[in-house]
Amino acid sequence: MLHTLLISSTLALLGAAPGQAQVPIQADFDASQFQGTWYMVGVVSDDQAFLDSRDHLKMPVVLVTPLANGDLALKFGYSTPDGGCQKADVTFTKGAVDGQFSNAALAQTDIRVAATDYKHFAVLYVETQKGGVRSVWLQLFARAPELFPEGAQKMQQMALQVGLNPSQGALLPKSGAVELAERDPAGSPCPPQRAPALPPPPPA
Repeated sequence: MLHTLLISSTLALLGAAPGQAQVPIQADFDASQFQGTWYMVGVVSDDQAFLDSRDHLKMPVVLVTPLANGDLALKFGYSTPDGGCQKADVTFTKGAVDGQFSNAALAQTDIRVAATDYKHFAVLYVETQKGGVRSVWLQLFARAPELFPEGAQKMQQMALQVGLNPSQGALLPKSGAVELAERDPAGSPCPPQRAPALPPPPPA
């Protein structure tokens, strides 16, 4: 449930909504610079399901890979209650503008990378409409599993712009999935764990 909520909040932005033209898209978005490992360190939303469950959410790891056709492949890594790690694969389908994507599988369109410096932070603007209820989301991504000041400032500015209140936000604590990714040279979500070394056999 919480895993699905985080994926949905990260991906969905339904188009053609009033005021949407005010939401920026990163100028000259470069998918090759956007690729690699990110951590979702913060979320702000007026979605009631998020507000009800935000105290239980943990920081996911996201590995972004650009595809030859312009899409983005994303692998999410989430911690499980038993201390393990669970993966979810998602595809962002390239839209008409660089930095704008969609995800038909989740009935979500017009995903926007609103701001990023590629090296430290990225802010995604998200809008969902389910059962006739419209919700707005902002997600703050960072290259390291910690809050980056400039990214936090951008997110705060955009929150005011889209009508969100700081009290509707949450900073996501580090999780076991993050610790696994930090130990993996590739920074992959849920990297395979090495089997413990076996002791040498006793001498004959």
